[in-house]
Amino acid sequence: MKNKKTTKKLRSWSALKKDRFHKDTEEAIAYLKATLEENGDIPEIVIEAIREVSESLGMSIEQIAKKANKTPSTIHKALSKSGNPTLGTLTAVLKTMGLRLSVEKAS
Repeated sequence: MKNKKTTKKLRSWSALKKDRFHKDTEEAIAYLKATLEENGDIPEIVIEAIREVSESLGMSIEQIAKKANKTPSTIHKALSKSGNPTLGTLTAVLKTMGLRLSVEKAS
C-alpha cells in the first residue's frame, strides 16, 4: 500500500481573517482598533481594515450604500485601495457596521 500524502490547501491571510472576524465580531472590532492605533496615519491600511471587516460581516457594497444613504459608486471608491473617503462617508460606513469613531488622547 502506498502512503497517500494529504495536502492542505493553503489559505491567504485575508481569507483567514475574514473567517475569524465572521465568527467573532469582537475580534474584528479589536483588529480595527489596533489598526487605527498602530497605523492611523496610513489611510490605505485603515481603509483596507474597514473593507475586510465589512466583508467578514457579509456586507456587500450595495448593502453598505443603501444603509449609509450613499451610492454604491461612492462606497466602492471609498473602500478601494486608493480610497480617500470623506469623514461623512467614513462615519456612515462605520455606522452601517454598528461602529463609530471615537477620539482619545495620544500617548
